[in-house]
Amino acid sequence: MKPALTLITVLTTAALACAQASHTQLFPTTSPSPRAGLHGVSDGAGMWVFGGLTAASPVALSNQMWRFDGANWINHTPAANNPPARDWYASAWDAARGRYVLFGGRVISGTGTADVGDTWEFDGAAWTQLSPALSPSPRRWSAMCYDATLGKCVLFGGSLNGSTFYGDTWTWDGSTWTQLTPAASPSPRARGWLEWDLIRNRAIYTCGKNSTASTALAETWSWDSNTWTQVPTNTLPGWNGGTGLIAFGLTFDLLRDRYVLVGGTRTTATVSPQTYEHDGNDWILRPTGALTGRTGPAVAFVVGLGKTFVFGGSSGVNPIGDTWEYRTDDWPGYAPFGTGCAGGGGVMQLAETHAAWIGETHATHVTNLDPLGFCFGLIGLSALPQPFPLSMVLATTQPSCMLLVSPDAMPLIGNLTTTADLLLPIPNDPALVGQQVFEQTAQFDLSFVFSTSAAVALTIGAK
Repeated sequence: MKPALTLITVLTTAALACAQASHTQLFPTTSPSPRAGLHGVSDGAGMWVFGGLTAASPVALSNQMWRFDGANWINHTPAANNPPARDWYASAWDAARGRYVLFGGRVISGTGTADVGDTWEFDGAAWTQLSPALSPSPRRWSAMCYDATLGKCVLFGGSLNGSTFYGDTWTWDGSTWTQLTPAASPSPRARGWLEWDLIRNRAIYTCGKNSTASTALAETWSWDSNTWTQVPTNTLPGWNGGTGLIAFGLTFDLLRDRYVLVGGTRTTATVSPQTYEHDGNDWILRPTGALTGRTGPAVAFVVGLGKTFVFGGSSGVNPIGDTWEYRTDDWPGYAPFGTGCAGGGGVMQLAETHAAWIGETHATHVTNLDPLGFCFGLIGLSALPQPFPLSMVLATTQPSCMLLVSPDAMPLIGNLTTTADLLLPIPNDPALVGQQVFEQTAQFDLSFVFSTSAAVALTIGAK
């Protein structure tokens, strides 16, 4: 039984809490063979994974295409016309055209390997190689994501044979590669990842390495569809006593509003089991849990399933082939109940604009207010067993205007227009997870009557 929620804990702040999201290993009946140096791409309902390194010595590479639907892996490799086997490619899901886009990477060439600069697309059934007049040069370790603002895939950086490094930015629209000339840009680098943030309409590229760095770079950059900006942070992902990582997996968790970074290394000597998250402001180290250390895993958030999935990677010696999910079981809830009564602006309507996560401020947008009225929130620790008619307080009020929640706190909502926001800071205290808080709004206008909104039951969650 969790401790009872008190009004004081709802309205004050508290110390930072431990993480709630965790890794859980899955055991699907069928799975790709162990592999590393691959990229996970979500189509919104599942995770696509192409190719990868299947053996390190001698080097063996795959050209298989697999998809994970949250329960099962299915091999979607066509019978013919597949891209050459490879690892360390760039890939993204083109949401506008419903295509998996693949560029470059490392392939087998004679008795060794070579970097390529070919462009392929997969429509779920067949591959098509594209032959644009202009393309990025052959490279491995470049990073690509779908830019929802531009409606195009964006590619950054990479390396030729691990010795020449690039700092160029390109877009792909399905037929043409275009090199961009942003006003600012990260210096040439590779082995970092680029992922799009659908909430802030930007991508971030973090870490990686260049030709002069013996270890990983400790930087985070933001791409806003026009230019690059370095993002200051107090913390940066790191491992083995230093900051910076290479060869990790990165995705953006839309439901929890944060980037998730898994694994990686600094010097390739040892591999990290750690998970970091970026909450829009800074990187946060999360508890390692049972996930073992790895480089080059496939990582993708699947919004339709509300989970991040991790597949494979390298233990530092050999490819591995396990499947994990990363998520919270403590989702916030928002359940309206009851009815409101009209005031000078009509019946007030409540709409949640930020969920009830511990450590964050729950936000409710209130509309249909009377600009000349006095609006206040009703925040309670319980819903009333029987609605209380406000006409018992003020006889001029309509009999249908009911108090639905216990008025344990009644913050004034400053409104000079027909809209306002009811804000509820929630302490970052794991003891609050699963507790319920109830909200309603009431308004007293110049006609000396009350009006009310319907009420909502909030369930506090943890990211």
